[in-house]
Amino acid sequence: MRYIKKTVGITVIPLLCFVVTGVVCELVGTSLFTGFSTVQLFFRGLAYVLLLSFGVSINLHTGRFDFSTGATMLIGGVIGAQVAYASGGGPVVMILVSSAVSAAVGCIVGLLYVILRLPPMIIGLGMTLVTEGMIAVVTDGCKPVSFGSDDSYYRFAVNPSAMLVVMLLALVLMTVVFHFTKFGYDYRALQTGQAISVNAGVNENSNAIICYTLAGLLFGAAGAISVCSTNGVTPTINFSTIASMFACFLPLFFSQFINKFCNKQIAVLMGCVAYEFIQIGFGQISSVRAFFTADVYKVVEAAVLVLFLIYLNNEGFILRKRKKYA
Repeated sequence: MRYIKKTVGITVIPLLCFVVTGVVCELVGTSLFTGFSTVQLFFRGLAYVLLLSFGVSINLHTGRFDFSTGATMLIGGVIGAQVAYASGGGPVVMILVSSAVSAAVGCIVGLLYVILRLPPMIIGLGMTLVTEGMIAVVTDGCKPVSFGSDDSYYRFAVNPSAMLVVMLLALVLMTVVFHFTKFGYDYRALQTGQAISVNAGVNENSNAIICYTLAGLLFGAAGAISVCSTNGVTPTINFSTIASMFACFLPLFFSQFINKFCNKQIAVLMGCVAYEFIQIGFGQISSVRAFFTADVYKVVEAAVLVLFLIYLNNEGFILRKRKKYA
Protein backbone atom coordinates (compact mmCIF):
# COMPACT_ATOMS: atom_id res chain seq x y z
CA MET A 1 0.00 0.00 0.00
CA ARG A 2 2.88 2.32 0.86
CA TYR A 3 4.45 1.83 -2.59
CA ILE A 4 1.12 2.51 -4.30
CA LYS A 5 0.77 5.76 -2.36
CA LYS A 6 4.31 6.78 -3.33
CA THR A 7 3.72 5.96 -7.00
CA VAL A 8 0.50 7.97 -7.04
CA GLY A 9 2.18 10.89 -5.25
CA ILE A 10 5.09 10.94 -7.70
CA THR A 11 3.00 10.73 -10.86
CA VAL A 12 -0.23 12.57 -9.98
CA ILE A 13 0.89 16.07 -11.03
CA PRO A 14 2.47 15.03 -14.38
CA LEU A 15 -0.55 12.86 -15.18
CA LEU A 16 -2.97 15.63 -14.23
CA CYS A 17 -1.11 18.13 -16.44
CA PHE A 18 -1.03 15.60 -19.29
CA VAL A 19 -4.76 14.87 -19.07
CA VAL A 20 -5.92 18.47 -18.61
CA THR A 21 -3.77 19.92 -21.41
CA GLY A 22 -4.67 16.99 -23.66
CA VAL A 23 -8.40 17.54 -23.11
CA VAL A 24 -8.10 21.30 -23.69
CA CYS A 25 -6.16 20.69 -26.90
CA GLU A 26 -8.88 18.33 -28.15
CA LEU A 27 -11.56 20.89 -27.31
CA VAL A 28 -9.90 23.58 -29.43
CA GLY A 29 -9.37 21.23 -32.37
CA THR A 30 -5.80 19.99 -32.01
CA SER A 31 -3.78 17.37 -30.08
CA LEU A 32 -1.12 17.53 -27.40
CA PHE A 33 1.32 15.58 -29.59
CA THR A 34 0.72 16.04 -33.31
CA GLY A 35 3.82 14.27 -34.59
CA PHE A 36 7.48 13.53 -34.02
CA SER A 37 8.32 17.25 -34.14
CA THR A 38 6.27 17.75 -30.99
CA VAL A 39 8.15 14.92 -29.29
CA GLN A 40 11.41 16.64 -30.26
CA LEU A 41 10.20 19.92 -28.76
CA PHE A 42 9.11 18.10 -25.59
CA PHE A 43 12.49 16.52 -24.91
CA ARG A 44 14.43 19.64 -25.88
CA GLY A 45 12.36 21.76 -23.50
CA LEU A 46 12.49 19.11 -20.78
CA ALA A 47 16.29 18.88 -20.90
CA TYR A 48 16.64 22.67 -20.74
CA VAL A 49 14.22 23.24 -17.88
CA LEU A 50 15.59 20.23 -15.93
CA LEU A 51 19.15 21.55 -16.05
CA LEU A 52 17.94 25.03 -15.11
CA SER A 53 15.77 23.70 -12.27
CA PHE A 54 18.56 21.55 -10.85
CA GLY A 55 20.92 24.52 -10.89
CA VAL A 56 18.50 26.99 -9.31
CA SER A 57 17.37 24.47 -6.67
CA ILE A 58 20.91 23.99 -5.33
CA ASN A 59 21.10 27.53 -3.94
CA LEU A 60 17.37 28.24 -3.63
CA HIS A 61 16.84 25.36 -1.21
CA THR A 62 19.52 26.79 1.10
CA GLY A 63 18.00 30.27 1.09
CA ARG A 64 20.25 31.80 -1.58
CA PHE A 65 18.44 33.55 -4.45
CA ASP A 66 20.91 34.02 -7.30
CA PHE A 67 19.91 36.65 -9.87
CA SER A 68 23.03 35.98 -11.96
CA THR A 69 21.58 32.67 -13.21
CA GLY A 70 20.61 33.95 -16.66
CA ALA A 71 23.88 35.81 -17.22
CA THR A 72 25.90 32.76 -16.13
CA MET A 73 23.90 30.61 -18.51
CA LEU A 74 24.29 33.04 -21.42
CA ILE A 75 28.03 33.59 -21.13
CA GLY A 76 28.59 29.83 -21.06
CA GLY A 77 26.41 29.32 -24.11
CA VAL A 78 28.04 32.17 -26.05
CA ILE A 79 31.66 31.22 -25.36
CA GLY A 80 30.88 27.53 -25.84
CA ALA A 81 29.33 28.30 -29.23
CA GLN A 82 32.28 30.43 -30.31
CA VAL A 83 34.88 27.86 -29.29
CA ALA A 84 32.99 24.85 -30.70
CA TYR A 85 32.25 26.52 -34.04
CA ALA A 86 35.79 27.87 -34.46
CA SER A 87 37.37 24.52 -33.60
CA GLY A 88 34.81 22.37 -35.40
CA GLY A 89 34.25 20.45 -32.18
CA GLY A 90 30.49 20.16 -32.52
CA PRO A 91 27.74 20.26 -29.90
CA VAL A 92 29.48 17.93 -27.42
CA VAL A 93 32.51 20.22 -27.22
CA MET A 94 30.14 23.16 -26.93
CA ILE A 95 28.39 21.68 -23.90
CA LEU A 96 31.70 20.85 -22.23
CA VAL A 97 33.13 24.33 -22.80
CA SER A 98 29.86 26.04 -21.81
CA SER A 99 29.67 24.03 -18.59
CA ALA A 100 33.31 24.79 -17.72
CA VAL A 101 32.93 28.53 -18.36
CA SER A 102 29.70 28.83 -16.39
CA ALA A 103 31.14 26.73 -13.55
CA ALA A 104 34.06 29.17 -13.35
CA VAL A 105 31.65 32.13 -13.25
CA GLY A 106 29.59 30.36 -10.59
CA CYS A 107 32.73 29.76 -8.55
CA ILE A 108 33.56 33.49 -8.70
CA VAL A 109 30.03 34.34 -7.53
CA GLY A 110 30.43 31.88 -4.64
CA LEU A 111 33.81 33.34 -3.66
CA LEU A 112 32.37 36.87 -3.67
CA TYR A 113 29.45 35.70 -1.53
CA VAL A 114 31.82 34.16 1.01
CA ILE A 115 34.34 37.01 1.04
CA LEU A 116 32.02 40.04 0.94
CA ARG A 117 29.26 38.58 3.14
CA LEU A 118 26.62 40.54 1.25
CA PRO A 119 23.09 39.19 0.70
CA PRO A 120 22.93 36.69 -2.21
CA MET A 121 20.53 38.96 -4.13
CA ILE A 122 23.02 41.85 -4.06
CA ILE A 123 25.89 39.60 -5.15
CA GLY A 124 23.69 38.15 -7.91
CA LEU A 125 22.65 41.56 -9.25
CA GLY A 126 26.22 42.83 -9.22
CA MET A 127 27.57 39.75 -10.98
CA THR A 128 24.76 39.98 -13.52
CA LEU A 129 26.02 43.40 -14.62
CA VAL A 130 29.65 42.23 -14.64
CA THR A 131 28.86 39.04 -16.57
CA GLU A 132 26.64 40.86 -19.07
CA GLY A 133 29.52 43.27 -19.63
CA MET A 134 31.83 40.32 -20.30
CA ILE A 135 29.27 38.95 -22.79
CA ALA A 136 29.26 42.30 -24.60
CA VAL A 137 33.07 42.19 -24.80
CA VAL A 138 33.38 38.61 -26.12
CA THR A 139 30.63 39.22 -28.70
CA ASP A 140 32.11 42.55 -29.85
CA GLY A 141 29.17 44.64 -28.67
CA CYS A 142 26.45 41.99 -28.47
CA LYS A 143 26.72 40.93 -32.11
CA PRO A 144 24.82 37.75 -33.04
CA VAL A 145 26.53 34.43 -32.39
CA SER A 146 25.58 31.71 -34.86
CA PHE A 147 26.79 28.46 -36.42
CA GLY A 148 26.51 29.58 -40.03
CA SER A 149 25.31 26.78 -42.28
CA ASP A 150 26.24 24.07 -39.75
CA ASP A 151 22.94 22.61 -38.54
CA SER A 152 24.50 19.85 -36.40
CA TYR A 153 23.98 21.98 -33.28
CA TYR A 154 20.26 22.36 -33.92
CA ARG A 155 19.92 18.68 -34.80
CA PHE A 156 21.60 17.84 -31.50
CA ALA A 157 19.12 19.97 -29.53
CA VAL A 158 16.10 18.33 -31.19
CA ASN A 159 17.46 14.80 -30.90
CA PRO A 160 15.41 13.06 -28.15
CA SER A 161 18.13 10.44 -27.59
CA ALA A 162 20.79 13.11 -27.05
CA MET A 163 18.54 15.03 -24.68
CA LEU A 164 17.80 11.82 -22.73
CA VAL A 165 21.54 11.23 -22.32
CA VAL A 166 22.04 14.82 -21.09
CA MET A 167 19.17 14.47 -18.59
CA LEU A 168 20.44 11.09 -17.38
CA LEU A 169 23.93 12.49 -16.81
CA ALA A 170 22.49 15.45 -14.90
CA LEU A 171 20.29 13.18 -12.79
CA VAL A 172 23.19 10.85 -11.98
CA LEU A 173 25.45 13.81 -11.14
CA MET A 174 22.89 15.36 -8.78
CA THR A 175 22.08 12.03 -7.11
CA VAL A 176 25.71 11.03 -6.56
CA VAL A 177 26.88 14.45 -5.39
CA PHE A 178 24.01 15.09 -2.98
CA HIS A 179 23.48 11.57 -1.65
CA PHE A 180 26.85 9.81 -1.77
CA THR A 181 29.46 12.45 -0.92
CA LYS A 182 30.55 14.36 2.19
CA PHE A 183 29.55 17.57 0.44
CA GLY A 184 26.00 16.29 0.02
CA TYR A 185 25.82 15.21 3.65
CA ASP A 186 27.06 18.64 4.79
CA TYR A 187 24.64 20.35 2.39
CA ARG A 188 21.64 18.55 3.88
CA ALA A 189 22.93 19.20 7.40
CA LEU A 190 23.18 22.93 6.72
CA GLN A 191 19.63 22.89 5.34
CA THR A 192 18.16 21.45 8.52
CA GLY A 193 20.31 23.20 11.14
CA GLN A 194 22.93 25.72 10.03
CA ALA A 195 24.23 26.77 13.44
CA ILE A 196 24.41 23.21 14.76
CA SER A 197 26.15 21.99 11.60
CA VAL A 198 28.77 24.75 11.72
CA ASN A 199 29.41 24.04 15.40
CA ALA A 200 29.80 20.36 14.53
CA GLY A 201 32.59 21.19 12.07
CA VAL A 202 30.83 21.68 8.71
CA ASN A 203 32.63 24.27 6.56
CA GLU A 204 29.79 26.48 5.41
CA ASN A 205 31.99 28.65 3.17
CA SER A 206 33.43 25.82 1.08
CA ASN A 207 29.99 24.26 0.83
CA ALA A 208 28.55 27.51 -0.55
CA ILE A 209 31.35 27.87 -3.12
CA ILE A 210 30.81 24.30 -4.34
CA CYS A 211 27.05 24.98 -4.55
CA TYR A 212 27.58 28.01 -6.79
CA THR A 213 30.15 26.14 -8.91
CA LEU A 214 27.94 23.11 -9.41
CA ALA A 215 24.95 25.33 -10.21
CA GLY A 216 27.08 27.18 -12.77
CA LEU A 217 28.05 23.86 -14.38
CA LEU A 218 24.37 23.01 -14.90
CA PHE A 219 23.55 26.52 -16.11
CA GLY A 220 26.29 26.22 -18.72
CA ALA A 221 24.81 23.00 -20.08
CA ALA A 222 21.35 24.61 -20.15
CA GLY A 223 22.77 27.65 -21.95
CA ALA A 224 24.37 25.41 -24.56
CA ILE A 225 21.08 23.63 -25.26
CA SER A 226 19.28 26.98 -25.46
CA VAL A 227 21.74 28.38 -28.01
CA CYS A 228 21.73 25.15 -30.03
CA SER A 229 17.92 25.04 -30.13
CA THR A 230 17.77 28.46 -31.79
CA ASN A 231 20.89 27.83 -33.93
CA GLY A 232 22.53 30.87 -32.40
CA VAL A 233 21.78 33.81 -30.13
CA THR A 234 21.81 37.60 -30.14
CA PRO A 235 22.94 38.58 -26.62
CA THR A 236 21.03 41.24 -24.72
CA ILE A 237 22.21 42.97 -21.57
CA ASN A 238 21.02 45.56 -18.98
CA PHE A 239 19.52 42.94 -16.63
CA SER A 240 17.57 41.31 -19.47
CA THR A 241 19.09 37.93 -18.57
CA ILE A 242 17.44 37.82 -15.14
CA ALA A 243 14.08 36.64 -16.51
CA SER A 244 15.61 33.33 -17.66
CA MET A 245 15.63 31.86 -14.16
CA PHE A 246 11.88 32.26 -13.63
CA ALA A 247 11.12 29.54 -16.19
CA CYS A 248 11.90 26.93 -13.54
CA PHE A 249 9.77 28.26 -10.70
CA LEU A 250 6.59 26.35 -11.53
CA PRO A 251 8.37 22.95 -11.86
CA LEU A 252 10.26 23.62 -8.62
CA PHE A 253 7.01 24.35 -6.78
CA PHE A 254 5.53 21.17 -8.27
CA SER A 255 8.55 19.30 -6.92
CA GLN A 256 7.85 20.54 -3.38
CA PHE A 257 4.72 18.41 -3.34
CA ILE A 258 6.30 15.43 -5.13
CA ASN A 259 9.33 15.52 -2.82
CA LYS A 260 7.22 14.03 -0.02
CA PHE A 261 7.17 10.73 -1.93
CA CYS A 262 10.74 10.52 -3.32
CA ASN A 263 14.13 12.22 -3.26
CA LYS A 264 14.58 15.79 -4.50
CA GLN A 265 16.16 14.86 -7.82
CA ILE A 266 13.28 12.63 -8.94
CA ALA A 267 10.81 15.22 -7.64
CA VAL A 268 12.41 17.97 -9.73
CA LEU A 269 12.42 15.69 -12.79
CA MET A 270 8.71 14.90 -12.44
CA GLY A 271 7.92 18.56 -11.81
CA CYS A 272 9.71 19.43 -15.05
CA VAL A 273 7.80 16.72 -16.94
CA ALA A 274 4.52 18.23 -15.70
CA TYR A 275 5.64 21.72 -16.66
CA GLU A 276 6.68 20.62 -20.14
CA PHE A 277 3.24 19.08 -20.75
CA ILE A 278 1.79 22.51 -19.98
CA GLN A 279 4.31 24.19 -22.29
CA ILE A 280 3.59 21.84 -25.19
CA GLY A 281 -0.16 22.09 -24.63
CA PHE A 282 -0.20 25.88 -24.65
CA GLY A 283 2.01 25.90 -27.73
CA GLN A 284 -0.45 23.68 -29.56
CA ILE A 285 -3.40 25.81 -28.49
CA SER A 286 -1.71 29.02 -29.68
CA SER A 287 -1.11 27.44 -33.09
CA VAL A 288 -4.86 27.08 -33.72
CA ARG A 289 -6.28 29.94 -31.64
CA ALA A 290 -4.85 33.36 -32.45
CA PHE A 291 -6.14 34.93 -29.24
CA PHE A 292 -3.92 32.64 -27.15
CA THR A 293 -0.79 34.79 -27.30
CA ALA A 294 2.38 34.64 -25.21
CA ASP A 295 0.93 37.27 -22.88
CA VAL A 296 -2.18 35.17 -22.26
CA TYR A 297 0.03 32.16 -21.60
CA LYS A 298 2.02 34.11 -18.99
CA VAL A 299 -1.20 35.04 -17.19
CA VAL A 300 -2.42 31.42 -17.19
CA GLU A 301 0.96 30.13 -16.01
CA ALA A 302 1.03 32.70 -13.21
CA ALA A 303 -2.50 31.70 -12.18
CA VAL A 304 -1.49 28.01 -12.04
CA LEU A 305 1.54 28.95 -9.93
CA VAL A 306 -0.53 31.02 -7.48
CA LEU A 307 -3.20 28.31 -7.13
CA PHE A 308 -0.55 25.68 -6.47
CA LEU A 309 1.15 27.89 -3.86
CA ILE A 310 -2.21 28.40 -2.15
CA TYR A 311 -2.62 24.63 -2.01
CA LEU A 312 0.90 24.07 -0.64
CA ASN A 313 0.41 26.69 2.08
CA ASN A 314 -2.94 25.22 3.12
CA GLU A 315 -2.23 21.55 2.50
CA GLY A 316 -2.36 20.61 6.18
CA PHE A 317 -5.72 22.32 6.65
CA ILE A 318 -7.14 20.67 3.51
CA LEU A 319 -6.01 17.21 4.62
CA ARG A 320 -7.49 17.69 8.10
CA LYS A 321 -10.82 18.73 6.59
CA ARG A 322 -10.78 15.77 4.26
CA LYS A 323 -10.16 13.35 7.14
CA LYS A 324 -12.91 15.02 9.16
CA TYR A 325 -15.54 14.48 6.48
CA ALA A 326 -14.25 11.12 5.28
